[in-house]
Amino acid sequence: LSGCALVEWIGGPAPATKPVLDADLVQRGAALFADPRLSGDGSRSCASCHPGGGEDHKVYRNGESVEPGAPGGLRTPSLRGLWQTAPYLWDGSAATLRAATERMLLVEMRGGALSGRDADALESYLLSLAPFDRGRIQPDGAPVEPVNLTARKGFAVFVEAGCADCHPAPSFARARTSDVGTGGRFSVPTLRGVATRGPWGHDGRWADLESAVRASASGSGVELGSDQ
Repeated sequence: LSGCALVEWIGGPAPATKPVLDADLVQRGAALFADPRLSGDGSRSCASCHPGGGEDHKVYRNGESVEPGAPGGLRTPSLRGLWQTAPYLWDGSAATLRAATERMLLVEMRGGALSGRDADALESYLLSLAPFDRGRIQPDGAPVEPVNLTARKGFAVFVEAGCADCHPAPSFARARTSDVGTGGRFSVPTLRGVATRGPWGHDGRWADLESAVRASASGSGVELGSDQ
């Protein structure tokens, strides 16, 4: 039955709720994810840039590593919780995970390609990657008690400043692109695990999280004081 459910949405829009996955496909996909033979020249695997389904903290342009903030560079995104964060890619141009995977294989994986059961398997594995969660926030985004006063105040600022308009719980992402003053419209990324994901910004231009928060807020018309 899980296999039948899989057929209904594989290659289509991401489901609104956590998908039921075929365990055999997930296992097959995990092996493919770590296999450098998926790349056109055998030089890298999906796991090379996404260890553990996360990210390597690097910036790439056309599949080659560049310095953070370089024109045209795009930071490696985390793959965790993908079923919550469609559309995909920094420009939001891939409406489905299948389309995003095909593009990544072609460019970042230097001419790699998958089809049939292998394509289903890799997609199933990617959808199995759990969202980042330390168990410190409630479904509505509020911090779980006991929590320090600063974090509690920070959540209030997050709501009052309108951050939740673009980063609503529980995914802390929104299916649209936005311009926060960085030279174009880019996908609204999830904030889950954001403290571990530097450098920040679509092109890694901000070396620390405070700079990213200040600049993104200012680009959205919100000025934050030091305490905020």
